[in-house]
Amino acid sequence: MDLIHPHTVTDVVEAVRAANAEGRRLLVVGGRRHIDKGNPCVVEAELWTTQLDRVVAYDPAEMVAVVEAGMRLGELRRMLAEGRQEWPVDAPDDATVGGVIAAAPSSPRRLKVGAVRDTVLEAEVVTGDGRLIRSGARTVKQVTGYQIHKLVTGSLGTLGVIVQVALKVRPLPEASRTLRFDGGLELATRILGAVPAAAGVLVTPDGVALRLEGWRAEVDEQEATARAVAEPIEAMDDAPFPASRPWEERPVVVESAVPPSRVGSLEAGNAWGALAGVGILWAGLEGPEELAALRSSAREAGGIAPVVQGPGGLGDELPPAPEVQRRLKEAFDPNGVLAPGRGWGGL
Repeated sequence: MDLIHPHTVTDVVEAVRAANAEGRRLLVVGGRRHIDKGNPCVVEAELWTTQLDRVVAYDPAEMVAVVEAGMRLGELRRMLAEGRQEWPVDAPDDATVGGVIAAAPSSPRRLKVGAVRDTVLEAEVVTGDGRLIRSGARTVKQVTGYQIHKLVTGSLGTLGVIVQVALKVRPLPEASRTLRFDGGLELATRILGAVPAAAGVLVTPDGVALRLEGWRAEVDEQEATARAVAEPIEAMDDAPFPASRPWEERPVVVESAVPPSRVGSLEAGNAWGALAGVGILWAGLEGPEELAALRSSAREAGGIAPVVQGPGGLGDELPPAPEVQRRLKEAFDPNGVLAPGRGWGGL
């Protein structure tokens, strides 16, 4: 396996063009934290983005950070913390910015911070045939035009190599508090109805965890509202959320997505965490039989159950609008250079 370590955007362009000329297939690699997400694919070389790690521009007053895609999250977090800000994604410090965007993992705080794609204002991308394109704008108010930066979010590196991005960042909350309750999905739904501005409501086999973030007075008020619904068994300030992730200790981890009302119908085993009001459920599984059962229940619920850690790929479900997806792949990567077969539907 050849390893390619470009130091500049020009190096990336040249590497992708050379792969086209030589008929070599490439897997784009950042921190390898999301390498299991996607279907298995056969490639001749890995293109590592970790040398593309410059800060291009950052002014806390603008609430926009422009960085190269190989920057590690830990470095970005330290820089933003100096301005009392954050990029609200859920990934380890050694993951890269581009890898997080390409994989688009859901955050337990998604109720408040939204999806990864909501934070990507602009992206520079080297397409599968070696074109350097820019999409979006470095202002929160977007200009009109094709939103290619949204297309590459969650594309698993099958459409292009993300080389630079402008990120919408947000202020760090003045206060954060986690309340734990005895109960399940029914209680979580009632709590969320009473506290719709919650950062997250996570349900596990051990109970319900409510995350509150914002100004201290706002958090105090939301806590009082939640206590009117049910009395918590514990309240913690500035604690990690979630406090633990037992599903990540299993050989196979799945991030299911179904309509929120159908989360309770998923066959998720005994190590799972579900986001009330969102429809995301993470499950830790032991092997193929449990994975097949979860995927069957997700399909019946009108959702999907891709593996994000361990073997299993994305499953047999076709992507939404498969013909559109196929045409996008042909337009961005006509020679099938970038991780052919890794995406939904074997694209």
